[in-house]
Amino acid sequence: MIKLGTIGTSEIVKKFVNSAKKNSNLKVLCCYSRNKEKAKNFIIENDLAAKAVDSFEVLVDEVDAIYIASPNGLHYEHAKYFLTQQKHVLLEKPLTLNYDQACELAQIAEMNNVFLMEAYRTAHLPQFKKLLDSCQNYQPFLANFSMTQYSSRMEKVKHGIYDSVFDENLGKGSTYDMLIYPVELAIALFGPVKEVKSMGLKLPNGSGLNDIVLMKHTNNVLVNITCSKASEGLNYNEILSDHITISFLDNSHLKEISIKKRVNDTREMLYEQKEPMDYFEYEIKVFVKMILENDISLRNYLLDVSCEAIKVLNQVEKNRDKLGEIQHET
Repeated sequence: MIKLGTIGTSEIVKKFVNSAKKNSNLKVLCCYSRNKEKAKNFIIENDLAAKAVDSFEVLVDEVDAIYIASPNGLHYEHAKYFLTQQKHVLLEKPLTLNYDQACELAQIAEMNNVFLMEAYRTAHLPQFKKLLDSCQNYQPFLANFSMTQYSSRMEKVKHGIYDSVFDENLGKGSTYDMLIYPVELAIALFGPVKEVKSMGLKLPNGSGLNDIVLMKHTNNVLVNITCSKASEGLNYNEILSDHITISFLDNSHLKEISIKKRVNDTREMLYEQKEPMDYFEYEIKVFVKMILENDISLRNYLLDVSCEAIKVLNQVEKNRDKLGEIQHET
């Protein structure tokens, strides 16, 4: 039985702990918040037999592993503390806001013989394998991904209030909150990235709002990504080869996957979500199984994907800070 602690009391933590209850090899025993009363209320609201704490020093003595859902900008320091205390860490996306820090966390996990995993749930969904198998079978060379969702905080943004995910230090906006989904999916499907071209719009405080990204993978697959927290698109995605088009809905949840063949113009449905799905259940299963089976190779593979994604996001952020050049004919 893995004794688990949690950091945070947000809606995502609520969904996580209710999924964790389903796993017989895991038990939530401790919940942390800077406000201990908030932790106590969280425990009551979610029917947990857990201890409320407001100190990492107390938390670390109570658990074998920790689920961290603190603000993005705190991921590095929080994960580093628990990894150096030889605790397993399931860290909400993004792993960190900085590539070097992400690599450092991976090294600390290896040195301390513990498991670090980013809670990027898409690659652990059962339907992801259908998408991956199709890509391997049909050898695509081009993809168009879309990740757009109108933020509930946009009205505050319009009034110059940049908090939570739009905070320049704790969240950094759409780039690290949303763009990570299609970037990490592309890396999971097509491998490492060798070139990144991008342009974007940022808020006055420097946080990302909209991004257009073009990635070239080491296998020469080109991926074009549209990402926005200021609009709501259809979020259809497509992967193309010379004779098929793979289409899927919803970059983070893969709710529908189909293949259209050019030769006979037929469409085959590979997957269609018809019932509500507990998306957290699958990442929890992988994390627990990895620990119980001491699967070092899986840990290292998943961390390679997560670190590669942060490297791409850092480049996107860097590109957005550059002024574009316009060539005028003379």
